[in-house]
Amino acid sequence: MTKFGSLVCALSLLIILSGCGGTSVTSSSGTGAAGAPLSEFQATLPDGSPMVIEIFADDTLAWTGDFAVAAESGPYAHQVGSFEGSVSGGIINATCETVDGYEFQLTGTVKNHANLELTRSDIPGAILDFKAVQPNQTIARGETSFNLNTGTNGRVTLSDTPYSTQANGTLFEYRGKWQGLNVTFWSYSSGYATLVIYGNDYAVTSTSFRNYKLSDFATSSQTSVSSHTSTYSPITKAQVKFKGSADVSP
Repeated sequence: MTKFGSLVCALSLLIILSGCGGTSVTSSSGTGAAGAPLSEFQATLPDGSPMVIEIFADDTLAWTGDFAVAAESGPYAHQVGSFEGSVSGGIINATCETVDGYEFQLTGTVKNHANLELTRSDIPGAILDFKAVQPNQTIARGETSFNLNTGTNGRVTLSDTPYSTQANGTLFEYRGKWQGLNVTFWSYSSGYATLVIYGNDYAVTSTSFRNYKLSDFATSSQTSVSSHTSTYSPITKAQVKFKGSADVSP
């Protein structure tokens, strides 16, 4: 597995699953049984913190995506990262890694298209019931943008309406684009933030900031805590380069 302490490799898998009671759960490219691309599932950890997983791809290669925990303190505080694994016969096996390099295993079963029953290896004995998340129904207000220089330079454009909100405003998720690629911005109320760029089915980079909010985009320049990878973009048909850190500016 490619190390993603600053970045995370992402892959995906086509699955044909048989559900309980004779119900058939079938996966095809773009409509995975363990989550269609960019769909989300949420569960509650033992300390009451919501954990959200966002699916990037679920096709013939692997099951992959990113995750975030809406906790500002405690053992799961600011846990944001990515996962890669597979789904076979309704059984999920994946390795998760946070932006700072902490790893745990995510294993369990696909119950149906809207329900995944999983266990974290670092929380033994706790079965996490991940249910499909519906995006916020708030009418979109507009967009905000900032320049992102990772070695490849370009503007990130995000909707200024949260796609989802966790734990009564502890964690906000915003979605947008950079270089034609999908971007997720996880923003904690304290200011800790992580920008996740979905390069393609094979690569993701996670770039973290200690104090950066959506409202800072127009006025604040900052260098990330860490970011590094290099991948091929199917959108621009060019190599997207990532150095040891990424700079953002108005």
